[in-house]
Amino acid sequence: GGPVTLPDRDLLLCRDCCCGSTDKHPDVDHDALRDALLSGAGRLDGVHVRVRVVDCLSQCDRSNVVLVRDFATGGRPHDTWLGQVLDRDSVEAVLRWAAVGGPLPTDLSGLAFAQVRR
Repeated sequence: GGPVTLPDRDLLLCRDCCCGSTDKHPDVDHDALRDALLSGAGRLDGVHVRVRVVDCLSQCDRSNVVLVRDFATGGRPHDTWLGQVLDRDSVEAVLRWAAVGGPLPTDLSGLAFAQVRR
């Protein structure tokens, strides 16, 4: 095969013990949020956004976690950790931001956190 083409941005949706669980968030339709994120991926305004559902990202205090990995900067990817992504507005805000990049918008700043190394 040819060279591997990275997306401009990768959205990693945590799904394991805490994230996506009705144990922690019984009033959240986790499947609908996952599906909204997956259906919003692809080419957004010419930007290639890939969504991957992954096993535990080990940030269990912050469920539901989405890791936004920005490759568009060149060099090493820039990671932004978002927690408490628990409603459709949050998912849509993540997708809007992934399509344009740049600084974290104010409607997502309350969800951002520093990764806790375990």
